[in-house]
Amino acid sequence: MKKYQTVTLPIVFFVLSISQTYAWGLQGHRIVGELASGMLSCSANKKITRVLSNSSIAMAANWGDFVKSDSVYEKFSIWHYTNLDANLTRSGFNSAALSTDNGECIYRVIYLTDYLRQNPDDAQMLKLLIHIVGDMFQPLHLGRAEDLGGNKIEIKWFGQPTNLHSLWDNKLIDGQKLSYTEYAQYLRSIYKPRKTKYSENVVLQSAWDTYTVTNRIYDTIAETSKPYRYIYDYESVWEKQLVEGAKLLATILDYIY
Repeated sequence: MKKYQTVTLPIVFFVLSISQTYAWGLQGHRIVGELASGMLSCSANKKITRVLSNSSIAMAANWGDFVKSDSVYEKFSIWHYTNLDANLTRSGFNSAALSTDNGECIYRVIYLTDYLRQNPDDAQMLKLLIHIVGDMFQPLHLGRAEDLGGNKIEIKWFGQPTNLHSLWDNKLIDGQKLSYTEYAQYLRSIYKPRKTKYSENVVLQSAWDTYTVTNRIYDTIAETSKPYRYIYDYESVWEKQLVEGAKLLATILDYIY
């Protein structure tokens, strides 16, 4: 899908922390939600629409970021990421993923699934689950603690200063210049995603697959200096991450509802 355009935008500088950034941005989270809703059973869709007070999954998908500015929800900030060291073994990864010492994203996907299975009408926890599943598939949310998931890694993208985390949050996806519904329709037609049967191991395998992408991104930081080549090399990667995120979300939601 080669529709990438460059746009000159005013540069706005932010003081960033891992809890202040938006995984996948508005666009990516909504794409995951839109794709997932198309894979759900009619029964699950109806129940979820009721719990969300007639909001769509796509529109609910960004709630977890919108509430970050409210101190009432500060306790959830650590749910958005899991810090992981480089080049872990699979057993070391599983141990770190299920720990709550270095961020809780992977752990909370499993926790919220179990919780909502017993409390399916909890709209707040449902919106958090929808969001955090999306977070788990943004590779820099499984990044390194020392650089805040790429936030401290400064790069230039088409000549403009940014950081590695921001590049993967929104710049790659937003550069496609499609609405979230158009992008979801395109991904659905190309990848034809299908949900699977839920288990904790399915979550861990999905997280491991994302972690392998994370390691690749760290290994190729220098390639961001060649943005067109970088887009060519990674377009299918970020698209697959969006699709796999939707598949897991649909799998979990059908299991709960």
